[in-house]
Amino acid sequence: MESSGPSRDTAWAMSEETIGAFQRGTAAYNRGDWEAAFATMDPNVEFDLTSVAPDGKTYRGYEGVQQFWLMLRDVFGELQIDVEEIIDGGDTLVTRMRLRSTGRASGAMTEDVLYQNLTIRQGKAVRAQFFRDRAEALEAAGLSE
Repeated sequence: MESSGPSRDTAWAMSEETIGAFQRGTAAYNRGDWEAAFATMDPNVEFDLTSVAPDGKTYRGYEGVQQFWLMLRDVFGELQIDVEEIIDGGDTLVTRMRLRSTGRASGAMTEDVLYQNLTIRQGKAVRAQFFRDRAEALEAAGLSE
């Protein structure tokens, strides 16, 4: 996993907290511990999938995120997230994630890559916005190549 970011100053200390919260949440999701994953999120968290999902929805709060995860499980079975890159933007991270699953109905192996802009405040995720394109994700986060 590649990580890049600012020099070690006050912003970096916040970024270490941000990266830690993201990694804890992803690990909890991968092991099926949704309660621990929710513990890394603000109760009013938003998952914005308008750029990547056919329904173009934004899921809000724990209930919305759980609805989204249940929909994913219905379609893809168990979904594993492998983080391949973290770009440090202070309290916002841009991550490249490889999603791997076995289709529940078909049994077919699937793999996809998504980029996520994750905003964290006070150690909790408050917004996750998903993209298919790296440059688009960076631009939305106010970062550049």
